[in-house]
Amino acid sequence: MTKPLIELSGLRMVYESSHSFMSMFTGRSGPGVTAVDGISLTVRSGETTAIVGESGSGKTTTGRIATLQERPTAGTVRFDGEDVTDLSGAALKRFRRQVQMIFQNPYEALDPRLTIGQSVGEPLRLHHLGSPGERRAKVLKILAEVELRPAEAYADRYPADLSGGQLQRAAIARALILEPKAVIADEPVSMLDVSVRSGVMNLMRALQSRMGMSYLYITHDLAVARYMANRIAVMYLGAIVEEGPTEQLIAASGHPYTRLLISAVPEHHQGARRRRVTLSGDALSETGIPAGCRFHTRCPMAQPVCRSVEPSRVSLGAGHEAACHFATDVARNGLTVAA
Repeated sequence: MTKPLIELSGLRMVYESSHSFMSMFTGRSGPGVTAVDGISLTVRSGETTAIVGESGSGKTTTGRIATLQERPTAGTVRFDGEDVTDLSGAALKRFRRQVQMIFQNPYEALDPRLTIGQSVGEPLRLHHLGSPGERRAKVLKILAEVELRPAEAYADRYPADLSGGQLQRAAIARALILEPKAVIADEPVSMLDVSVRSGVMNLMRALQSRMGMSYLYITHDLAVARYMANRIAVMYLGAIVEEGPTEQLIAASGHPYTRLLISAVPEHHQGARRRRVTLSGDALSETGIPAGCRFHTRCPMAQPVCRSVEPSRVSLGAGHEAACHFATDVARNGLTVAA
């Protein structure tokens, strides 16, 4: 097993709601919104860990904490064995060389006033790496590696001249030009045409194999996570409700939410039929995280104990755990609907 590279421990992120409508009249701040609620997660060297969940589950906030764009309310971030939670100044700048981010929207990720070559080479300039000639050579090299060829032609174009898939390749080039040890990829293909998504995912896998970096891959699509990741962590309302090796988690999921995500993946085998259980309601909670199991308000298997007792994580095999009172039964028998 490879060594841990990124270790997130007990992370909690609460956004204060001091500027809410009611606070203007009462003079008191609201209870705040809990985006991340005590999660712990490890990304190992050279591997990909995926975070999967609906919008509002806390996936992107977790990624922003891992890159220190956000500082957690509680918990620690360790990188390569070192606590980096409170880094600032020159130490933070050194950390940023090692941990880069690929954003969801390629149309907003690149400055429209700069050429592709200028945008991709900007991290080198900000970190004072190389002469102008050396930076240009490195830009052309990385553009060729992300399959923007001829690199010279793409380097002198502007973002408006490129398609969405080409822009995302340029954004990937910018993230990798510093040769980071870890890349946080936040829904990097969700805004691309279906016809180009597989090409970008295959490119990311090939670059990882060649350069050896780790990915923390954030997605709402379990099928994408399965293709990209060695391990999957399933998030719901700010917490990891199930985590495990990819194929083991898919084959024997122990949390009803994970089972429902699997059920939502389209069936591609001709003539195959899958029994589907609908999921009602919205993951977003204006009134805070419910008592007991945070999923019980939408769970088709919910029992009285789920409404009052928060479940502990149950081991379902080596490195595979699920936070459900009935995790063992779900893993063995699948999803059933409560009477």
